[in-house]
Amino acid sequence: MKKSTTIFNQLGVQQVISLTTIVNETLDTNFNIEKKAPTFTAAQLWNIQRQRRPMLQRRNVFNY
Repeated sequence: MKKSTTIFNQLGVQQVISLTTIVNETLDTNFNIEKKAPTFTAAQLWNIQRQRRPMLQRRNVFNY
């Protein structure tokens, strides 16, 4: 097994040039800005509270 004292291999001149070249930015023309996060409704809150009640009851059943 060969041990290495460096983490990375040495880079060649062409590799350094290709890694450091500047790339022109492009913008997506089909980007939809009007995406809105879904609203949290009262029905969703009610459902969360409804699901918590049986869990709390089950947790306290075995506590003597």
